[in-house]
Amino acid sequence: MQTPTLETKRILIRPLKISDTETVYQNWASDPEVAKFVRWNVHQSVDDTITWLTEAEANIGSETHYDWGFVCKENNVLFGAGGLYYNEEHNMFELGFGIMKQYWGRDLTTEAAKAMLKFAIDVLGERKFFVCHAKDNIGSCKVIEKLGFTYQKDGTYKSYDGSRVFENREYYLVVEKPTQRD
Repeated sequence: MQTPTLETKRILIRPLKISDTETVYQNWASDPEVAKFVRWNVHQSVDDTITWLTEAEANIGSETHYDWGFVCKENNVLFGAGGLYYNEEHNMFELGFGIMKQYWGRDLTTEAAKAMLKFAIDVLGERKFFVCHAKDNIGSCKVIEKLGFTYQKDGTYKSYDGSRVFENREYYLVVEKPTQRD
């Protein structure tokens, strides 16, 4: 399925494009504080961002990988990204997100994540979701709890290149199937 554009009261949630490279790099991908607890390493140059966005754009038609950019409607700023990725180890979609520091603490990540989950539930028919965060990442913990995920256990995860290991907390969300009405 083509990655659709989603919308909330304050955010346009749209597929990422290679043309977003400079904005993504400047707004959050090159910021060590934003990359501190995530699987990807801080982007050292726009080439790192091009590599990521090339992959995201190639996945627009994927049924297992949905990448979105978050655009603030108030000022048209692309302030972050997130997505749903099929996690084979857990046999369900995993939720991920990251936004620029200036937008932390405004509940925008929660708002975007709710829209992504609604898409997965209503359109894809998914009922189980996985998410984790580094133990020291209090901001992500707050978002995950607001979304209704239930803590399962502590664990670890590595950065994509294996250079960093994080102690984490793992959560699941199970959504009951809607009741059929006759």
